[in-house]
Amino acid sequence: MLIAVTGGCSWNKCKFCGTYKGIYGTTQDYAIRPLEDVLKDIDFYAEKNYHGFPVFLAGGNPTSAPTDYLVKILKYVRLRMKNVQRISSYAKALDILRKSDEELAQLAEAGLDIVYMGLESGSSKILRFMKKGTNAESMIKAGTRILAAGIKLSLYVLLGLGGKEDSDLHAKETAKVLTKINPTIFRFRTLNILPSTPLWKEWKQGDFELLSPVECIKEEREIIVQLGENVTSQVFNDHVSNYVGLESSNIKEDRDIFITYLDSLINNPRIQSLPRKNLDRM
Repeated sequence: MLIAVTGGCSWNKCKFCGTYKGIYGTTQDYAIRPLEDVLKDIDFYAEKNYHGFPVFLAGGNPTSAPTDYLVKILKYVRLRMKNVQRISSYAKALDILRKSDEELAQLAEAGLDIVYMGLESGSSKILRFMKKGTNAESMIKAGTRILAAGIKLSLYVLLGLGGKEDSDLHAKETAKVLTKINPTIFRFRTLNILPSTPLWKEWKQGDFELLSPVECIKEEREIIVQLGENVTSQVFNDHVSNYVGLESSNIKEDRDIFITYLDSLINNPRIQSLPRKNLDRM
């Protein structure tokens, strides 16, 4: 059940992202919806008997909104909706760092179960090049503070974000950050460059070189291999952009299985010659 809280993205400068840069024919500016409108939406779902569903607070990064505003929404969802399985939302590291530990605890107490945050890469060099607006240290700090507040954390890792030149760096540094955070979940996505993104022009000019499917699989393998022994995260490849569908409920227990399966793909001649998907949307 989607409840719109914010529109657009408060940052909206990442080179690789075109979601709010006209990908669907229009640019969506950042805005926080009036509280009364959000509460009316919740009333609508309650009256239509949409009980028992997970609830997603929609928008590029709803955690950019004031904490008291979010707490009112979370509490109202719990009040009006019966048997809510979970309440979740996207979050940016900068949003989290701007909130105090007390504010994060308030969100957890009000009913925020899990946030989805784009790590993308653990390399500060790559994050800076992609204009992510944060670095590895900030990602680690934000991630550990979310978990300490009692909120689950799902991180997105974007395979191929370092291009061919920085693939090794991307894998190595991403594994380091994942090891330091040990998130509840991390999810792989594969970089797909869309015409509405700033990265498209650089790719067309030859300034950025995309990985092949088998190189993306190799990169995922290296991240898994280099994880610390403390990492017990769930791992998913749950996106149409991926070339692997492998999942784990605990990567510490399934690491060897993961690596063996990825090796089988890497050594498969069919996979070695597989063309890129070149999707036309995120």
